[in-house]
Amino acid sequence: MRTVTKRINLWQRWDRGLLLALLIGAIAAWPFFANPSLPVATDAELHIFRIAEMGYSLRAGNLYPRWAANFYYGYGYPIFNYYAPLTYHLGNWVTLFQPEHAVTGAKTLFSAAALLGAVGAYLLGREFGGQGGGVLGAGAFAFAPYILLINPHVRGDLPEVFALAIVPWTLWSWERLWGGGGKVAFVAAIGSATITLLSHNLTGLTTMLLLMALSAWHWLIGRNRARFGWALLAGILTVLLTAFFWLPFLLERGLIRLDVAGEGHYDFRNHFVLLRDLLAFLRPIDWRAATNNPTMSVGPLLVGLAIAGFVVALILHKKTPQLQRLGFYLLSSLLCFWLITPGSRLVWETIPGMVYYQFPWRFLGPLATLLVPLVATLGNIELPDKRRAALLAALCGSILITALPGLYPIPWATDFGPVDPLTLLDFELQGRWRGTTSTDDFMPVTVDVIPGPAQSLLDSYRSPPIDRINRYTLPADTIVTALTDVPWRNRFAVRAPNETLLRLFLFDFPGWQAYVDGQATPITIAKPEGLVTLKVPAGNHEVLLRFEDTPPRKAGWVVAGVGFIAFSVAVWRFPECKDESVEATREGKTLTWLAVFLGAVLLLKPLFFDHIEWFHYSSQPGEARAARYRQTADIGGEIALLGFDLSGTRLKPGGTLDVTIYWNALQAMTETYQSFVHVVYPEGRIWTQSDHLNPAGYPTNQWPTDRYIRDQHRLVLPPDMPEGEYSISVGIYLLSNNTRLPVLQAESGARADNVILSKTITVRR
Repeated sequence: MRTVTKRINLWQRWDRGLLLALLIGAIAAWPFFANPSLPVATDAELHIFRIAEMGYSLRAGNLYPRWAANFYYGYGYPIFNYYAPLTYHLGNWVTLFQPEHAVTGAKTLFSAAALLGAVGAYLLGREFGGQGGGVLGAGAFAFAPYILLINPHVRGDLPEVFALAIVPWTLWSWERLWGGGGKVAFVAAIGSATITLLSHNLTGLTTMLLLMALSAWHWLIGRNRARFGWALLAGILTVLLTAFFWLPFLLERGLIRLDVAGEGHYDFRNHFVLLRDLLAFLRPIDWRAATNNPTMSVGPLLVGLAIAGFVVALILHKKTPQLQRLGFYLLSSLLCFWLITPGSRLVWETIPGMVYYQFPWRFLGPLATLLVPLVATLGNIELPDKRRAALLAALCGSILITALPGLYPIPWATDFGPVDPLTLLDFELQGRWRGTTSTDDFMPVTVDVIPGPAQSLLDSYRSPPIDRINRYTLPADTIVTALTDVPWRNRFAVRAPNETLLRLFLFDFPGWQAYVDGQATPITIAKPEGLVTLKVPAGNHEVLLRFEDTPPRKAGWVVAGVGFIAFSVAVWRFPECKDESVEATREGKTLTWLAVFLGAVLLLKPLFFDHIEWFHYSSQPGEARAARYRQTADIGGEIALLGFDLSGTRLKPGGTLDVTIYWNALQAMTETYQSFVHVVYPEGRIWTQSDHLNPAGYPTNQWPTDRYIRDQHRLVLPPDMPEGEYSISVGIYLLSNNTRLPVLQAESGARADNVILSKTITVRR
């Protein structure tokens, strides 16, 4: 009897809100549980290959790889010296260093991020609204459109997904640290910030800026200023502990291209989100579309609840520290919200480094976290227990109901199978990308012209050992034998009657060192490809090329080592103190109601929601129900126009017009066609235009014939555009010879090589 009573007491003392947060995270991760493998039409495939590439080096004994030997047709390049590497390490740890199962590693991290994010948001929300508010905050974060759907399923950006899941933990632990938390808060503050920095470059940078602003805010409002020294120390230790990553990045930044900004898709000006879209609800997704294309929304209900939460705080906590703390989250949320809109364009153009964010809507991720305390404050509403529990359950239910379309991304049935260097090379040879980037980021600056694939090198991948010798340039009497080795080393046995210049299919980069019979020998760079060459004297020799640490990389490890020692001493010396954070109250009835509701949704989803077209649907072949205006045409017998959307029909000069075209492949294509949208009047007079090298970012030679493509164009009207009525012309062309595909048939608006859409726009001042 005593044992049973003890177990009951333990259950009552346990924070059951954490279990509900885990349940919320499990619901958010449902698509990853319900579908096999991972899709190939998002960036997830790039991160899968990075996990595998790193895994082959880890398994060979390199504990911290910086060189990706098999990327760029086997020429290799230093992506891991510059891109935050933690998720790629974790992806291999969870598969016990089996890079062939990189898909499993990536999928595990996607799922874990949903769970971690929900729990972290619960802890952050609990600081401001008790257990009930914490559960509400967990729902607000986990079901935010960017966190639930856009980032994991539309973009597939695994490092950013994982880093954003840690951001709530970071803010929570720093709140606890400033509130007088003990060693656990101190370690959690440093650990969570470190994880974020090592998971995703931009999210880590944003998080550090938020932590600096949060600490400054606490100092200004006079909250426990005695903790300032420990908060400052936590920030310094975070920077020191991650020096092995950021120090080489900064000191060797000039050695690579980082062309992440520019015209077209990577111009931030094309990715501001209009207010009506930011506050739009998620719409059901058409499963016959080739890609998920939701609106970049912050979630209108979440914005409304955040505003309501701050109003409640004004009423209940007037002139109290709680309200002062919430002021930081309100102002930071407004800043992030504004940075996503066109009104912040001057900031983007003025502040150095902003262009590296590329997409203003990236701030939807931090914004989702910053809204959590504001929403969670609704948990402080003073009502009788039953009414309060019912209210919080209704609010949590509203968040989940409006988010349900996000639980139905387009299903994927693709099976990657084992991931090996040959699979990666095949993807590169298909022209999808090179080196898992689309703009040749992290390519050494010494590479003026990127060479095409070398057949002898590709053949050696199929018949190892991998042979990076350019045998076309070898003298006939010279024999070079490639020897089996690890990814960061290349060894050869050379037999040469005369001094020989060895040319390798290997990009040069600081860190590569050449040795002949153990003696260092200089490397020269073959221009314009930037490939390694070295001279080998006559006779029999063993040649070794090894990628080693440079002084900046060694310095990074030394600084990180000093930081670890300082961290250990700081934890040991951390003072014993009373945690002044608000103790979470036990809310049995509230949590029971929330548990019942979440449990009901968990049951209804597979039993009911999955089988109706409330939150997802499938268009019939040859139609796109998502298109607001239906208009069909046959373009060149290869591509069909199904319909279009317009963001508006009445605009002012200088205004922005979004035109979305729905295309469908009529047959498998071998060419990569381009799409165009022109605003014209009279026909032939183009006032503004948009061209896509790959419509919807999807090369036409990979378009499926059973799914349509949603191709969104943004056009800016000239400021001096005359008033009047204008037509919109669309079509398909081939860039290589600048010829348009003919219009073979159209229900309306047919021209020889373009289609005039059935809706016009009116321009008025």
